[in-house]
Formats: sequence, C-alpha cells, structure tokens
Amino acid sequence: LKSWFGSASQSVLNTWISIVEGCTDLSSESTCGRMGASMAHCAEGFMPSPPAPKTITLKYFPIAGRAEPIRLALMLGNVKYFDQRIPGQDWTEKWKASTPYGQVPTLNVDGKTIAQSKAILRYVGKLCKYHGYSLYPKDPLVAAKVDELMDAFDDLWILLAPTFLMTDPREKESYRQNLFAPGGAGSAKVSIFERTLAEGGTGYVVPQAGLSVADLLYFCFFNVLRSGFVEGLPRDLLKDYPQLMKHKERIANLSEVKAYYTDSKRSNPNGVPYYEVFLPGK
Repeated sequence: LKSWFGSASQSVLNTWISIVEGCTDLSSESTCGRMGASMAHCAEGFMPSPPAPKTITLKYFPIAGRAEPIRLALMLGNVKYFDQRIPGQDWTEKWKASTPYGQVPTLNVDGKTIAQSKAILRYVGKLCKYHGYSLYPKDPLVAAKVDELMDAFDDLWILLAPTFLMTDPREKESYRQNLFAPGGAGSAKVSIFERTLAEGGTGYVVPQAGLSVADLLYFCFFNVLRSGFVEGLPRDLLKDYPQLMKHKERIANLSEVKAYYTDSKRSNPNGVPYYEVFLPGK
C-alpha cells in the first residue's frame, strides 16, 4: 500500500489499511473486493508518471501536412524534440525504405519507431499536457469521442485522394472545387464538422475533453485545405462555416501557437509558402 500511495496523507493510508485488515472475502462480487478494486483505481492518481523520453525525433517533409498536429502537440506540451524535415528529392533514395510502411510521419522515441500519423498523435497527446491537462483524455469514453472525430477526417481525405493522381491541372482543380461546392460530397462532410462544433457549445471539438489533439487536427488540416497546398481550393474555403472559422481563430490565438507561427524560423524553417493561414486573422 505504501508503494501505491507514495505521498498520500498518512490518514488516508491508515484508513485503507484498516479496511483491508478487516476483509476476509476479496472476491470481485464482495464488498471488500469491490473496495479493493476501487482502491487500486484511486491509487493511480498517486502513482508517479512514466519517465519522460530522453530523445524524440519526428520525421516528415518540410510542409504542414499530416505532421503539423504532432508538432503543435509537442510544442504545447513543452516537449523537446528534433523536427527532422526531409527534402522531397531525398525521400525515395535515402529515407523511404527505412520507414515501417514506406511513409512518414514517423516518431522515434528513445530508439523505438512509431508510424501512422494518428497513432503518433494519440501517443504525444498522452505524453503532453497543456496548462496541467492532458491533450488526450484519460476517460475511455471521452477518448473514444476524440478518436471518432479524428478518424472522421479520413472520410474527407478519401474524397480528395483521387485528385492527387490526376495529371491534368484543370481537371484536378475542377474536381476539387466541385467537391466543396454547395451540394458536393466534401461540403457535406465539412457541414458535419461545423455542426459538431455548434452543438458542443464550448468552442472545442469534444466539449468534455477541453483542448485536445482533435482540436489540433481540425486546426491544422482545415488550414492545409485552404493554404494553397491543395490546388484549386481557395483561402476562403470555410467562409460559410462560422464555427470552424471561430475554432481556427481560437487555436491560432493561443499565445503559444501564435508565437510559434510568428517565429517562421521555428515553424517553417524551409520557407515553404503555405504557412500564413496558421496565423490569426489569415
């Protein structure tokens, strides 16, 4: 018990000891058994956090893309890491074969590699705290809602995926514009995200979670769509979605986020032309 409770007060510790000493039936159905399970759950709050990683390296291209929510989570959590931005011309020859699935981002944590962007984002969300609160919820149900809303973005990218294989620029841009025109399949998906924010009423994607990795993903991916990186989609893509634009401004105006994007040497060291939309008012 002493090793479980650590710095818990002596009075709390003595109370639990007296309860356990009087128990003879510790089956899961008994009162003592249930109290024991409760004690174990309670003890989690007194257990020390796992040691922080000694080294973290994030590998991705010199663009926002799928790595930007990860970068923001690590930045907000004040976690030191090496942001390795791989030049596109070096990818196939020097880097692709060294990744688990032939893709980036990857995250190397003390010599162990994590792949898949949302797996990485969930990990860093658990690792990082902002103003004392984890960026990934501990409550399983709230965490599931965060996962649901992050996974829902895949449906939007699936709609866009065929356009990245189109070789005719006019066809590509026209197809994308039709997706997000009134009545388009893309607009239908964006309307769901708009409604989710409106119904939540807190300004966060998952109200019970507060600021979470889902908010960072919304902020980053919608900015990518309107940044000019996805040719054919205009900067005012979200002009008819006031909740999404309010959310964008809410995240952009967090003091740490604003400072990060104001410092282009830090947020955009390669000087690519798609980062302006991450600033407030842009």
